[in-house]
Amino acid sequence: MLRQQGLPGFTVLCCDNLPHNACRLERRVSIAPPALMALWRWIERDVAFPSTMVDRITPERTDGVCRDAQALIGCQDCAAVSTEPFHQWVVEDSFVHGCPDWTAGGAMPVDDVRPHEQMKLSRLNGAHSLIACCSVPAGIRLVRDACDVPALAAFTRRHLAAAIGICARPHGIDRGQHAEQILKRFRTPSIDHMTAQIAMDGCRYRIVDP
Repeated sequence: MLRQQGLPGFTVLCCDNLPHNACRLERRVSIAPPALMALWRWIERDVAFPSTMVDRITPERTDGVCRDAQALIGCQDCAAVSTEPFHQWVVEDSFVHGCPDWTAGGAMPVDDVRPHEQMKLSRLNGAHSLIACCSVPAGIRLVRDACDVPALAAFTRRHLAAAIGICARPHGIDRGQHAEQILKRFRTPSIDHMTAQIAMDGCRYRIVDP
């Protein structure tokens, strides 16, 4: 409709929690039959697909969380989840015709989201998987409890130090402070992040680069 009316294009902001989310979406859109090739050429020229990266630890929903939510808001919310205080939303600054002031909500506009994705996947997600795989056989139920085991905390720090060497580091990131921040987040007392959930998620999903 926009193309037919000669109106300007638009930006599709993909917020899926997957690496290369915009590339994945654009690839799906590009699979068009010959009858729609004129539309696809317009999309290539006038539509933008910025990548995004979100980082916030959100454990699996529990009955206790639902009860807490009901006590707070006075009605049942079966989609309620708990989460940590920390949050990061990185957005590729690649919009057509401008964009809202995402920074007012705490977003970080960047030229390239990939270094932030690599940092999250290799350091935070990697450390989570390491903790989970070591904790489940040892009967350690929660991530924060695992971080209080000296040997496991030291092993996690070794992983964080090694992981920084295999990924691009966003400008201004201090590797030591970033590692300690991750461990502090893992120890957040207000969330019950089960090691079994992380271990099962690692078995269930496999991310394939586009």
